[in-house]
Amino acid sequence: MENNTVNNNLSFEERIKSLLSHLSILIPNIGIMAPILIWVTQRENSKFVRFNSLQAIFFQLISIAIMMLFIFVGIILMLVSMPSAIANPNAEPGTLFFVSMIFFFLYFPIWFIFIIYAIVGAILTYKGKIFRYILIGKIIENKVYK
Repeated sequence: MENNTVNNNLSFEERIKSLLSHLSILIPNIGIMAPILIWVTQRENSKFVRFNSLQAIFFQLISIAIMMLFIFVGIILMLVSMPSAIANPNAEPGTLFFVSMIFFFLYFPIWFIFIIYAIVGAILTYKGKIFRYILIGKIIENKVYK
C-alpha cells in the first residue's frame, strides 16, 4: 500500500475503530487496553483495523518502555547522588542530582511528542489514509497485508 493512500472502501466503523486505537494513548498506562481489545475483536473483520490496532499496541508499548527507562535512569542517578548529600547536608547538590532532574523533566516533553504523533496517526486513519509509525509501521504492514 502506498503511503497516505486514501481508501474509500472503508466503513465509518473501521475508521472510528482505527481512530480509537491511536487516541487511546491519551489514557496513560491503561490506554493500551483499547487497541488490544479492538485487535482481538476485529482482527478477522478488517485488515485496516487490524493494521492500525497492532501499530497502536506496539507504539504504546514502546512509549511506555521509553518513559519507564527515563524514570528508572532518573531514580538511579538520584540514588547514586544521595550518599554525598547525606554525608554533607550543607553542601550543594551534586551534578548527578541535576542530571537525574533532567531525566525526570524530559519525561513530559517526550510523552507530549508521543501523544502528538498518535493524534496525527488517528486523524490520518480516520480520513482513511494509511499511516505508518516510524520503524514499526512497515514491519506490521508486511505482516498484515502480505
